[in-house]
Amino acid sequence: MASARRPALPAVLIAFLLCPTVAPAAETEWQTVAGAHVRVIASGSQDTSPVGDAAIQIRLDPGWHTYWRFPGEAGIPTTADFAGSTGIDGARLRFPPPQTYSDPYSTSIVYRDEVVLPIDLEAGKTDGSATLRVHLVFGVCREICVPGEARFELPLNATGSDFAARMAISSARLTLPRPQGEAPPRIASIGLSANERAAGTTDGTTNGTGGKLAISVELPAGAGDLALYAEGATGSYNGVPKLVSRKGDVAVFSLPMQGLQKAQDGSQPLSLVLVVDGNAVEHQVDLADLPPG
Repeated sequence: MASARRPALPAVLIAFLLCPTVAPAAETEWQTVAGAHVRVIASGSQDTSPVGDAAIQIRLDPGWHTYWRFPGEAGIPTTADFAGSTGIDGARLRFPPPQTYSDPYSTSIVYRDEVVLPIDLEAGKTDGSATLRVHLVFGVCREICVPGEARFELPLNATGSDFAARMAISSARLTLPRPQGEAPPRIASIGLSANERAAGTTDGTTNGTGGKLAISVELPAGAGDLALYAEGATGSYNGVPKLVSRKGDVAVFSLPMQGLQKAQDGSQPLSLVLVVDGNAVEHQVDLADLPPG
């Protein structure tokens, strides 16, 4: 009795079965805190980096938000500690452009829906393996605000490359603020009056009630939406810059000096992130070096 002939396998399936198996890059399980779901993703080893690329992925339920590296007038900053990682000499959390959120009491700097926070990794001298350990501290808010904490451990020695993770991380990296250049968008000038300089106190704060910075920015032709975010030295509790005028390719923001701390070395660093139509630039300035007037 003749045996039944098996149907031929499709050529695409045959090619798939004959291809060598590629180990997918690792990802952690989701952890949930209130209206947020958090995990760490990695793209796998690459020619440019033996440990590949990694990021923290935060998905938020409708109506919930989390915070930028500086929360603004209220909120909990998003921070990550990478102590305990092996095969990695350094790691730094990066932040795409955020948004503003205002209620009757304060204005905060936030993310909604989903955000991917890339991690700059510096590979150490290893046998080719590395493990990323992350202690994430953040906050999530809707009607109530909830402090969040999560810990992750992720091997980074996968030999393959996860396409979805690589696309997510690469897309986030493309939006990261870059150092501003001579072309707009850029922060053109920051004004500081003599009275504002005199408002500094011995404990490192500037508590003058009327002291304000006037921050002038240059915009590209046809610019649409814009926002400016400010982060002072560690311990600062400054507000969010407010747009006071916009005419043509020039806009002016106002930032109260109150709450801007000084560093231990006497400097008064201020980081400004300007976002125009999703294009972000960052500018660092030492307020202690600004001339009066």
